Amino acid sequence: MVHYHNLAVFVQSWHIFFGVLGAILNGLLVLLAIFKSPMAIRSYSKLIVNFAVTDLLACLLDMFIEIRMLPSPNEASLTNILNGFCTYFGLTTCTIGLSLYLHLLTHSLWSLLISFGYRYLILFNSSLKTKHVLITLLIFYIPSLIQAATYWTNFVDRSTILPIAKRVYPEYDFETEPGLLTGITNLFSVSATYAMLHMTLPITPVYITILILRRSITKTLMKSHSIMSKETKAVHAQLLKALTFQAVIPVGAWTAIYVYFAMQLGLIRGVIFEYLIFSTVIFLPVFSPATYLIYVRPFRQFLLRTFCCKISPSAVEDKNRTRFYTQYDHSTTRK
Repeated sequence: MVHYHNLAVFVQSWHIFFGVLGAILNGLLVLLAIFKSPMAIRSYSKLIVNFAVTDLLACLLDMFIEIRMLPSPNEASLTNILNGFCTYFGLTTCTIGLSLYLHLLTHSLWSLLISFGYRYLILFNSSLKTKHVLITLLIFYIPSLIQAATYWTNFVDRSTILPIAKRVYPEYDFETEPGLLTGITNLFSVSATYAMLHMTLPITPVYITILILRRSITKTLMKSHSIMSKETKAVHAQLLKALTFQAVIPVGAWTAIYVYFAMQLGLIRGVIFEYLIFSTVIFLPVFSPATYLIYVRPFRQFLLRTFCCKISPSAVEDKNRTRFYTQYDHSTTRK
């Protein structure tokens, strides 16, 4: 019991630390994307703002709910223990918060796919308009919005889920377990099934598509590498680093989904795995803004000027020559 208590304290500290860090990074990214984006990336900055706002809210909601998930092996039920700040506000607030949090994670994944798609299309069409970006975001957001509006209605109160939790996990003393106990008694309801499918099925296809797009972008850039200017080569080198970093981000979601499936099938079991599912997911909204803060040159330079006392003159580039790491130089392929 002492071991479980220490683990619970560690996990809570984990979520608070990364939640606060992610909120700060994403809040900073929102401000930079709105006020410091050069004209060259004005359309793409809408995607950055979408990313940052989504991840900012996800970090805040992660601390607010702090989920411990207990799947029922080979059964159509699911138990959740919520240990976040939502427990002070009651069941309805917690379940709505949980539903909103999960829909932000799915929207973040779709947004990452849109981001890679944009960077692939911009290699061949430099005239992509802002309205097209916004319409695409709206279309891809609709499935997540439906999930957010319906999933929370499936959760039941403590008295309803407690008998199931005791039967599936007889080794736990739920009477003394801290946190708010809730769950879903029928995962085959329309809204629960929709949410589960939407949260699990797209992960692998989206990840594969992202890897394919990254490979295509890399090949396109390398074909023109020999005729690029020195500055353009540097820009594209940054792009390749950023793509490599961002392609790894969905691994956190991929890991969480397959840990859940393994527990649902009864292949693995244990309190560590119950915490692990959402303790890995928090990495997505924390590391995503770091990519932009590091690899978008105007953002990086602003941070250096703001937080560093002095910067080498070579680090401060002429603003007129500033390019975004995803902006392709079409002139290199038209000579």
